[in-house]
Amino acid sequence: MHKTLDPIKLVIVEDEPVSATYLKKHIKDTGIECKVVAEIAKTTEAAAFFVANNDYDLVFMDIQLEDGDCFKILNNVSIEKPIVFCTTFDTYALKAFKYNSIDYLLKPLNKEAVQEAIKKYQVLRRNHDSSHLARMDKMIETMAPTTYKKRFLVRSGNKLKLVQISDVVCFYSNGGDTRLIDKNGGEHLIDFTMERLERLADPASFFRINRKMTINMDYIHSVEDYFNNRLMVKMLKKVPFDLVVSRNRAKEFKFWLKGIA
Repeated sequence: MHKTLDPIKLVIVEDEPVSATYLKKHIKDTGIECKVVAEIAKTTEAAAFFVANNDYDLVFMDIQLEDGDCFKILNNVSIEKPIVFCTTFDTYALKAFKYNSIDYLLKPLNKEAVQEAIKKYQVLRRNHDSSHLARMDKMIETMAPTTYKKRFLVRSGNKLKLVQISDVVCFYSNGGDTRLIDKNGGEHLIDFTMERLERLADPASFFRINRKMTINMDYIHSVEDYFNNRLMVKMLKKVPFDLVVSRNRAKEFKFWLKGIA
C-alpha cells in the first residue's frame, strides 16, 4: 500500500494577476493535490519571504517582475527548493538552470505543461533524488563561464540588509548553522552550507582552512606555525575563535597564499 503524500506546498512569484489566475487554474485542473502558501509580485517581497520561510516545496517563478528580474532575488537569497520558471522569452533558459530549476515554461501556459512540471517535482519528491540537478550543474559548468557570489541578503533585527562578499572576514559553521562575520564584527546567519560556499566564493579570495571555517585573504594579518603541523591565522579584524588551518590543508593553503593554487 502506497503512502499518501501531503499536498505540494507551492509559492507563486508572479506580478501579472491574470497570469497568476491562469496558473492556479491550470494547477487545479491537473488534479494533483497542491496548496498555494504564498503569492508574491515583487522581488523585494520575494526576497523577504524566502529569507524568513522554508515551509514550501516548489516555486513557480516568473522571470520578469515589476521591480526587476527574478535573478535579483536568486543572487542574494538561497532557495534550495526546486523552481519552475515561467516566462514569455526563451533567452533566459541557460541562466535559469543555474538555480535549482526543474522546468522552464513559456507563456502562455497550458495545463499539460504545468502538469508535467509538477510531475517532475513528484519524481524528485518520491525518490529523494537530486541527480537531475547534479547533471544540470555539470552541464552549466561546461556551457557557461564561472561567476561568483557578490553579496548576501541577511537579517539584522527586523530588517534585511546586504553584505558585500568583499566585506566578509570569514564564514563558519556551528551546530548545523552557517554564519558570516563581516568587517564590522557583525555575525549573520546565512542559508548556505560550507560546501556550497566553496563553489560560490571566488577561490582567489576565499580558502576553506578546515571543515568548519573559510577565510578571506584580504583580511589576513599573519600566519604562524601551530602544533601538529597546523597553521594559525591571525586576521586584521577580530573574530571570536581561533582560525586553525588543518594539517591536511596546510600545504595547499601555503600555495594559495603564494598565488600558486
